[in-house]
Amino acid sequence: MEVINSLGEIGSLSDRTGISLGSFDGLHKGHLTLIDILLKNCREKNLKSIIYTFSNHPREIINSKHLPKRIINKQQKIDLFNKIGIDILVMVNFDTFHRNIRAVDFVENILLEKLNMSSMTVGKDCRFGKNAEGDINLLKEFSREYDFELAIVPPVKIENEIISSTAIRNFLSQGIIEKTNMFLGRNYSITGQVVKGKQLGSKLGFPTANIEIDFSLCLPKPGVYITKTIVDKKIYNSITNVGYNPTFNEKNYNIETYVLEFNKNIYDKEVKIEFLHRIRDEIRFNNIGDLCKQINEDVLYTREFLKNFEV
Repeated sequence: MEVINSLGEIGSLSDRTGISLGSFDGLHKGHLTLIDILLKNCREKNLKSIIYTFSNHPREIINSKHLPKRIINKQQKIDLFNKIGIDILVMVNFDTFHRNIRAVDFVENILLEKLNMSSMTVGKDCRFGKNAEGDINLLKEFSREYDFELAIVPPVKIENEIISSTAIRNFLSQGIIEKTNMFLGRNYSITGQVVKGKQLGSKLGFPTANIEIDFSLCLPKPGVYITKTIVDKKIYNSITNVGYNPTFNEKNYNIETYVLEFNKNIYDKEVKIEFLHRIRDEIRFNNIGDLCKQINEDVLYTREFLKNFEV
């Protein structure tokens, strides 16, 4: 997959292309349905597939006071598009140029002239251009005027609820992991470097890996979760505590993972934590003995859950 990071990198493409555009935060099941239609159309018509998206959220420029947290970071986005099989990923910075360009100029000068678009696939709520003037009604007019095919994909629903990035953020804020994963079409995950913490877990007999946190991301509700931890491409069962460790009066939001049957030194390694199920809220214990008892119960519960989960 070719990745283009700025408009200056775009030459005039000789191959005809099929394009979809949007923020694609989370790359959830709704997005995947749209992209499947794009790829199918490109295969049938021998077109190069292009995704036109942004490395930041448009609200950074449009309305920074109501900037939503991202569900996935830039690298996760690139990796997922690559895995899906997109030919060209245009991932540019949403800036004043994108905010102010007229919809007709965006279609004429970028999509048609630079990217040689002959087919477009968008969601029903697609908006682009100055003051978000570009919508599906305008695209219908453009498709007739400029002679490109237009496919409009309706919203995708699960349990009669529209799949959206906003819904997924709400699920995460409530710790509803199973529904988050259902809407994403994969396990919600956090990737980060293992950093040195206060080593409180080791003192209790449950050594944990403290994960460096990207606070621009939408993070789960504090609590204790059953997770899978991927280290050096190997998958391990784990329990992850998200939050503030109230027993130890911690004030900072932490993510620390206790990897079962694991005793390797992984400081400075990048690990991926996949969330499967929320066990409970964080609890402030009166003493260390009560805390250790609860952790042992969490471990037993996790083993039983994963035994059934893997069937």
